[in-house]
Amino acid sequence: MNFFTFLTLIIGYFVYLTYRPYLLDIAIASLMAIAFSKIEIKLSEKIKNRYLLASFITLVFALLIFGPLLYFIIVAGKFITHINIEDIKIVILKAQNLLTYLPNEIAGYIKNWLTDDNIQKIYQSIMPIVGTLTAKSAVFIKDAFLIVVFFFFAILYGKDILLYVKKVIPLEDDKLEKLYFTTSEVMSVVFYSTVFTALLEGALFGFIVSLYGLNFFFFAVMYAFASLIPVVGGLIMWAPVSLYFYANGNIQAAIVIIVYSIVIISIIADTFIKPLIIAWVKKFFGNDIEFNSLLIFFAIVAGLSSFGLWGIIIGPAITALFISVLKYYEKI
Repeated sequence: MNFFTFLTLIIGYFVYLTYRPYLLDIAIASLMAIAFSKIEIKLSEKIKNRYLLASFITLVFALLIFGPLLYFIIVAGKFITHINIEDIKIVILKAQNLLTYLPNEIAGYIKNWLTDDNIQKIYQSIMPIVGTLTAKSAVFIKDAFLIVVFFFFAILYGKDILLYVKKVIPLEDDKLEKLYFTTSEVMSVVFYSTVFTALLEGALFGFIVSLYGLNFFFFAVMYAFASLIPVVGGLIMWAPVSLYFYANGNIQAAIVIIVYSIVIISIIADTFIKPLIIAWVKKFFGNDIEFNSLLIFFAIVAGLSSFGLWGIIIGPAITALFISVLKYYEKI
């Protein structure tokens, strides 16, 4: 090891110590910049100014990802602060009427569990979430701002960074470019198909609940995030909402929301429209790689468990990157 290599390692270590608190933000911004690279190339044909192009893509990214998230956190925080234990008891007591349709053993177990003491414990466990959510909101807003800033510079100087990487990595230029664009295509298809499907299903659910007086945008965002969890994602949303209407005496609304969610969203949108969205996204990006929805599900779950809320982005992105590397080895 010569002196220059040793000096580089020492400086690199101190650079790591300096930027360690921001490494996750930088990683997310870099991964998203790769996912947006195809969009950047297509838009660059119309927007020639690189600063204007980077600003426009960054604005779209910020509105698409962080706009709904920030809205959800703010509204959810306000909602939790207005939760009343008496309202919870009323809903649970009304819901107990539904236990007559269940087997006696199951109904008896649920009745024993839903005692006043247990309800009180549930309420007491919910309220600390308010403080946590408030604290997390501040951290989230800070991270969101930094990610948007890093994303802007990643888009602005992405080509320059790629050219530099070409010089320092001992890999032929054509192979490096093929690896980069394969990664970009895979991440783009996974990211956009997931986002568009979630937005569609969220909008469908927001529409039906808005007919009964609930906030369209809030419930659309909530359902969009819940829909990222296959199989039970929709159930997490429509079951409590239907129970709420049933407990308040609006049985018609409860039945309509259940039937609508199962037939229109779970069957038609998720089963028939989702493959069309994936096919359109793949055609748009010129990608022919097949994706397993179960793999995306585990990627999201693993990402959430490892990185928290940001895992929704990082999990599928890392998985897509890994898949693209494996696909690259098939071609060499």
